[in-house]
Amino acid sequence: MPGRPLTRAVAALGLAAVALAGCSGSGSHGTAAHGTGSPQPTAASSYGGTLPLSVAIPRIEAFVQAERGLRFKHKVKVTLLSSKQFVAKLRATQGKDDAADAEKTRSTLAALGLIPASTDLAKAFHTALDAGVIGFYDNKSKQLYVRGTKASPGVQAVLSHELTHALTDQWFGLDRPAIDKDTQEKSLGFTTLLEGDAERTRMAFEAKLSPADRTAAEKEESSGGTPKVPQIVLELISLPYAVGPTFVNAVVAHGGIKALNAAYRSPPVSSEQVLDANAYFDRDVPKHVAVPKADGTPLDRSDLGQVGLFLMLAKRIGQSDAAAASRGWGGDEYVSWKDGSRYCLRDSIVMDDADANARLHTALAQWVHDSDGKARVESSGTTTTFRSCSS
Repeated sequence: MPGRPLTRAVAALGLAAVALAGCSGSGSHGTAAHGTGSPQPTAASSYGGTLPLSVAIPRIEAFVQAERGLRFKHKVKVTLLSSKQFVAKLRATQGKDDAADAEKTRSTLAALGLIPASTDLAKAFHTALDAGVIGFYDNKSKQLYVRGTKASPGVQAVLSHELTHALTDQWFGLDRPAIDKDTQEKSLGFTTLLEGDAERTRMAFEAKLSPADRTAAEKEESSGGTPKVPQIVLELISLPYAVGPTFVNAVVAHGGIKALNAAYRSPPVSSEQVLDANAYFDRDVPKHVAVPKADGTPLDRSDLGQVGLFLMLAKRIGQSDAAAASRGWGGDEYVSWKDGSRYCLRDSIVMDDADANARLHTALAQWVHDSDGKARVESSGTTTTFRSCSS
């Protein structure tokens, strides 16, 4: 789920840091500032309206530099594209789908009852991203691309997000192969950090716009509508953008921009850490849990994490009870396999304390009861193990 399956689902499609409406951006020939020191923000009246790209980009760059306390080391190329051109560029950047990775992710999500076993997961992600992505920063080519033909308020807001990615890439490096290959939630933690950082800048930029321009920007950012894909796909894609700003704001409140910059050198490693910044500050890392056995040839193995456990439970017992039950997650490990036409999964979980363990047991009992016989708890105690299969 979020963590390895999220990483795998997105990486299998060749995507790096893209998101649904309003969470990505770009333009045509940006010029970046150079040097060091504390850049000064441009006056608020300079933002908004519809500007020539050559005028908008330097102003937004100055805002991003001031907001992040860093200066661009070199120019960033920004390209505005029509919707058709943008989707073509997005698909080209994604590369070929990794069928094996998509199958692993499908096995996990289907076994937990989050998608039908027949779901074409690669197609679902493509559909969601084609419709909802406004722009993206490609950390391979170091270029920005945005869906739009003019620097409207919405495009400017997207540029503020994506130029933050370009800036932090120049200082800290966003291409992290070791994190991408990790089998746990490190990729989710890093993605949440960098998207939360960029969203924080975008929100600050939009706050400088006039009410009319802010409304126009929000309308542009939601113009892609809601594509007809499984809800879990939208939740997985949007997760880092939804929880990232809260995490980043907590880091900044804790230690200022210096602490945010330091987080790129020591990013969060679990969904628990990004949901509760205190767990990050206290270095509360996931506990080791032995991988449970598979009743067939293993397809996938990883951890659900606190977010994965929440999403799984919420599907049947509701968000409030699921949030209470997943709080106090200490660590888990699952394995999935194919059983005839069904996907199955076995997960072993440890919680932080006895109270958290009791809440988990109560929630799992209800979750199993509502599973129509497709799930069962196999052992309870310090380590709790359950088995679940798709229809």
